[in-house]
Amino acid sequence: MSRLGTVVRFEFVRAVKKPAFWIGTLALPIVVVVVSLLVGVGQAAGTDSVSSSSSATRTPFHYVDHSGLVSASVAAQWGGSPSEDPAADRAAVRAGTLELFVEYPAKPSTEPIRLDAADRGLFENGGYSSLAERVLERSVAASVDDDEAVALLRTPPVTELTAYADGRVAPGWLSIVPPFLYVAAFFGIVILLATRMVTVVVEEKENRISEMILTTVTAGDLIRGKVVAMLLVGLVQVGVVLVPGLVVALAALPFVASRLGGLSVDPWRMVVGALLLVGGVLLGCGLFVAVGAAVPSIKDASTLQSAAIFALIIPLYAAFFVMTTPSSPVAAFFTYFPTFTPITAMVRNAVGTLSVVESVVCIVEVFATAAVLLWFAEYLFRHSVAQYGSKVTLRQIAGWRRGRPGTR
Repeated sequence: MSRLGTVVRFEFVRAVKKPAFWIGTLALPIVVVVVSLLVGVGQAAGTDSVSSSSSATRTPFHYVDHSGLVSASVAAQWGGSPSEDPAADRAAVRAGTLELFVEYPAKPSTEPIRLDAADRGLFENGGYSSLAERVLERSVAASVDDDEAVALLRTPPVTELTAYADGRVAPGWLSIVPPFLYVAAFFGIVILLATRMVTVVVEEKENRISEMILTTVTAGDLIRGKVVAMLLVGLVQVGVVLVPGLVVALAALPFVASRLGGLSVDPWRMVVGALLLVGGVLLGCGLFVAVGAAVPSIKDASTLQSAAIFALIIPLYAAFFVMTTPSSPVAAFFTYFPTFTPITAMVRNAVGTLSVVESVVCIVEVFATAAVLLWFAEYLFRHSVAQYGSKVTLRQIAGWRRGRPGTR
């Protein structure tokens, strides 16, 4: 009689009943909310001071104009007066008797404006550059008679883009948000499940109670039950983090939709993303269970566990390149390399660069790889569950395949 349900229930209840589980689960969203609030308050309080420190203010200064563009009257409004001796003025700045000396080059469009100034601090020094630029801008504007030309010089024109695909208005940036949630969910599940999945697999070996457990449940049911239970635990953790995040995102949606385009949901992309997420999580479970089955203690699993995590999340570092150049050989490698496929395919699916054929191939590959890894992980666990003192070696695995008796 199968004891799979018993194992699932036992492992799940044991995990969620621990106070440490809820402390660890709730700590991340609470910290994120608190830090976001503190940053928001700090930015609101500091925006005015930062903008004022970097904006142009009237300052007594001397200047040299090699371009002939600076208006003496405009410069005088901002505290400027022509320099009679540039070398002396630079020396005065160094000596602290003059606050600012500006040298306008012959071609300001291609050559930098040189400023010598008394130090006001890292955040205040930006005001000098703003002052020099403002004087030149106002001088040029004063020499133009057309008000529209002056407005264009001061403020670049605003553009409104409407793109079409197959005769219909193409979706905007917000269209990538729904399928991109699968990437965030996958990353969260991998990070949350990695240690927990390895721990529940290796703990019986480390505590040396495997023989007692295997008298009431088979090794196969034991490992399958642990995997299912940890998946349920992972879903609880992700739900605790993801649901509040979705509520906040939906609340903020009306404020950003006008600038980023309306929110649209592509059913095909959502289905593909869901299948890639499920297959990717199962693939990750296979990797983590194999790590736990191959080592005698949690301490020995740390290096292999880190390698398994990196094997799944490395594509995040190449996500922008893959999104912008989906037809490159590097993007193809990331798309079809088994452990890279889940994240890479989900990212490409979110931005709409994953074709129907590629979607089907990636889904089949992910589930096939997951099935092989889960089978291998269960096989490894079944044969090594009573091996306490050492790691599983390739020679031992080869011996099992040649027919040596193993733990069943």
